[in-house]
Amino acid sequence: MINLFISKSNDPAYNLAVEEYLTYQYSTNDPILYIWQNSNTIVVGRNQNTYAEINIAEAMKDEVKIIRRNTGGGTVFHDMGNVCYSLIVNNDKNSQSNFEIALQPIIQYLRSEGLNANFSGRNDIEIDGYKISGNAQLKNMTKILQHGTLLFDVELPRILKYLNVDPEKIKHQKVKSKPARVANIKAIMGEKNKEIELNDFIENVINSYTKNEEVKWIEFTESEKESINELFNDKYCSREWTFAKNEDFEISNKKYLETKGLIEIKTNVDKGKITNIKIYGDFLGYTGTEALEFALINTDYDYHAVKNILDKFSLKEIFGDNFEAEDILNLLFN
Repeated sequence: MINLFISKSNDPAYNLAVEEYLTYQYSTNDPILYIWQNSNTIVVGRNQNTYAEINIAEAMKDEVKIIRRNTGGGTVFHDMGNVCYSLIVNNDKNSQSNFEIALQPIIQYLRSEGLNANFSGRNDIEIDGYKISGNAQLKNMTKILQHGTLLFDVELPRILKYLNVDPEKIKHQKVKSKPARVANIKAIMGEKNKEIELNDFIENVINSYTKNEEVKWIEFTESEKESINELFNDKYCSREWTFAKNEDFEISNKKYLETKGLIEIKTNVDKGKITNIKIYGDFLGYTGTEALEFALINTDYDYHAVKNILDKFSLKEIFGDNFEAEDILNLLFN
């Protein structure tokens, strides 16, 4: 028997709360298959420095949701063209924790469609050398969670837009993600004159795991829903979970702005808050930067939070004519 749950939500905080509940608290000895989608979301790995992985200014301007997951691995972008799967099994002597073995149903399904799908590297699926799936695992004393992405029809340019951080801009101890050669499954199928819609693709992925198995649909009780909502509110909706883990670093950025002058900003961030900031340059303001610097200390290192502080000051008096909040924000977050 296999337990099946398909999320009707596209909120990453809710979907990750469901996944954690299914992994740690849901009572069953049978495997669980969980299918979910997030809209307009960047998901960072458990051990990553959120700010170091993302072009924060672009993501926040576009109101992209940013969230941390429980598993390791790199940063990924999700939209409604991406399908997420989670496979949860017992952690016992009979369980398989090998990525390649767990991914075989999906690989075999893709091959049945005439695609040259293969397991690649540590945890990917590729078709003709293009990555279409990345995966990660979590293990505790009783369960193994393996989950991953399936790039069906994602807006691929947005991956580079949000994940192309210059490694010289932020000094940190974590390893940065590197964008891989990626492609969409729908486009690859189209090249082989095979048209498929998203819902059919999802159904086929589910069937790849559930064929020859009795399927039990998961229906949460009111008590289970309350537990999921606690995880949703207390953990995944909290800024601390996503931004304050291992966030101790220095940002230093300098730029010459035509007609405005040279400006350099050095910022220290610890646990998601600005702990020190100094602004230098040959700009022609006349009140000095000290009051602004003081106001920014202990502010969340967040695009909108900093903008709210900047909007309270006369930037013309501090920096000179034509200076705008965007000039400062771009230096802080790009």
